[in-house]
Amino acid sequence: MANYLELKAQAEAFAAQAEEARLAELQTVLDEVRMRVSAYGLTVEQVFGPEASCDVKEETAVAEPDSLAPAATVKTALNPAAAWPFPTGSRP
Repeated sequence: MANYLELKAQAEAFAAQAEEARLAELQTVLDEVRMRVSAYGLTVEQVFGPEASCDVKEETAVAEPDSLAPAATVKTALNPAAAWPFPTGSRP
């Protein structure tokens, strides 16, 4: 019977082999998925569900340049509590 260290070494070797096989097959799988998505005209929502489309929209949204964004501590009509000294930003 193999001891713990021998079994652990075998497990690590199997994990390495599995990763090599995954990487070898990855491009083929990606090519097939892309082909089928294109052939069937699938959308992000159809493939990953409605929650995924929200993630994509957030990632592709254009960020406002820092020069145009108001400073976080500036008291404005949109953020009147910003200048308040308490860490919660709310008044008592």
